[in-house]
Amino acid sequence: MSAVGAVGAVVMAAGAGRRMGYRPKSLLRRDGRPLIERVVRAVLDKGVAPVVVVLGHHAAAIEPVLRDMQGSLPNGRVLQWALNPAPDEGQGGSLRTGLAALPPDLDAVLVALADQPLLEPADVAAVLSAWAEHPPGIDLLVPQFEGQRGHPIVFNQAVRAAVMQASGAAGVRQWRRAHPDRVQALPVPHARHVVDVDAPVDLLAVARTHGVRLCWPDSDGREEVSRPPGRPGS
Repeated sequence: MSAVGAVGAVVMAAGAGRRMGYRPKSLLRRDGRPLIERVVRAVLDKGVAPVVVVLGHHAAAIEPVLRDMQGSLPNGRVLQWALNPAPDEGQGGSLRTGLAALPPDLDAVLVALADQPLLEPADVAAVLSAWAEHPPGIDLLVPQFEGQRGHPIVFNQAVRAAVMQASGAAGVRQWRRAHPDRVQALPVPHARHVVDVDAPVDLLAVARTHGVRLCWPDSDGREEVSRPPGRPGS
């Protein structure tokens, strides 16, 4: 991590999951592990710390998972969480909640989504490696697959300060649109950075396209919510 300085992270997990029937998407399980655990551990595995998870609608359901993780880490302080009291006001407010909980002297901040089912530690490493080599004048790095922007993103103190001074739903997206010359796209050869799950159809797509099965924690592995549709007559 010395090449990129001190990097902390914000993991976004405050949403209501409306299109998923108001269920916490980050608690969907892959191979028996909640997605939020997979994402947080992928970030911590590459030395990014501390990590702040932003909670909102489903805080009561998600906190026990985070507490179990925190208890298993050598330094529990590297994993924290913060509550956004108004998660419906947009991602800008949730991001500000997370940024406010991070130390002020970080060189950069990495932001990931808690419902990224394909993300691997190597993907976090690729973003950090590209950030370490970014040219002067670049303040934000965004992975991109076939023209689609993804996560995790990384930005410096200039972007952090601008987001903290914004209000309402305004966040990194608005800053990016206003400063395109200060943004670096990182082309990636796979979809792991751009896949998240917002609706039941996304669970089917993840299974069909990537062979990854997701299920809800109360299914005991029996509820195959992501099983691809069978062939006609099957």
